[in-house]
Amino acid sequence: MRKMGAWIDFSAEGGALSAFRDGLRSRHFPCRQQQMCGGSFHAQTRARNWYGIVRLAEETGTELTVHRKTGLRFRLRPYRLRFGLLAGMLLACAFFWWSNAYVRRIEINGNTEISDGEILSALDALGVREGTPFRAIPFTYVEQCMRLSVSRIEWIALRHTGGRLVVDLTEERRGPETVPDRMPCNVVAAVPAQITGINVLGGTAVRQIGDAVRAGDLLISGISADPFGVTRCTHADGIVTGIYETEFSREQPYCAEVTVPGEPVSERFLSVFGKRFSLSFRFRPPEGDFIYEETQEPLTLFGRTLPIAQITGSYTPLLPTIAVYSEDEVRAMLEESARIYERNFHQNDRILSRKAVFVPTDLGISLKIHYEIEGVIGKTSEIFVKLS
Repeated sequence: MRKMGAWIDFSAEGGALSAFRDGLRSRHFPCRQQQMCGGSFHAQTRARNWYGIVRLAEETGTELTVHRKTGLRFRLRPYRLRFGLLAGMLLACAFFWWSNAYVRRIEINGNTEISDGEILSALDALGVREGTPFRAIPFTYVEQCMRLSVSRIEWIALRHTGGRLVVDLTEERRGPETVPDRMPCNVVAAVPAQITGINVLGGTAVRQIGDAVRAGDLLISGISADPFGVTRCTHADGIVTGIYETEFSREQPYCAEVTVPGEPVSERFLSVFGKRFSLSFRFRPPEGDFIYEETQEPLTLFGRTLPIAQITGSYTPLLPTIAVYSEDEVRAMLEESARIYERNFHQNDRILSRKAVFVPTDLGISLKIHYEIEGVIGKTSEIFVKLS
């Protein structure tokens, strides 16, 4: 069985051992593991009974010998005069209290459309920022003011977790935007083409398959008249396909100015409660354009994250340089540009013919492609009605 508390193992010697043992029983000093060996009495007792046992030994003329002392009070006794250790422990306790009594970090959960910066700005206007004592924050009042400051917040709650101020919120649920897509309109030709198909979903078709049309010609009319001569404007809708021609052209020089990443340089900071102190003296960031990245390494003590962190900022300068391409590389770049054009603008169309011509220029090569495409040629055009 594990012995709890402080215990002392001792032995007693002398001619009055019987009187000493009777005194232990009469004065109610409990002892464990009592043994008589070679004229000596061995036992264990709690530390709180020791001074009474010493007085009993003096009264009976018995000599006491301490063999072992166990317990936390005996382990700490050698340090009782080490005031620096005591001061360090007090300072550590004060530091832990201080780190949990002030806002070290603000965490925001539940926001998708509202930015963190907008919420932090509203909190700062109410006096809530990194370094603010938690006891000085009226949580209920701040929650009410936040709903008034940021109108898109439907529900918000602030809670204190260690040195963190956690902001949980729910944004307003907006209804679907109403788009007036049924305004009276006609369907007209977007490009000169020959019609290959007409599918009328609303209105009246005024062209037939096989007709040749110019850009802007009426394909499906949204204006109709009933037998009584009353004219009505409706929303013409439909899919009109046709065969039309288009061109793509681009020039790629053999030499071009591009930017490449240079040798990165680093700057170190020490962040204490959100305040940064530079550890890289006489550091100057590179001039011109650069890419900035940083890594943060928080300090931990006994498994807890302290409000102190080491931040390393890396600056990668973007240096201008001249890139020289071969003829094959230039042709490959032009072909890639054409593929991107076809994928972005004619992915759902059918390319009937494609005639590409590479033309050398003074600076590089120019690519011209003539397309014959079958696709949608109709677009809507609103009908403007003059009200009398």
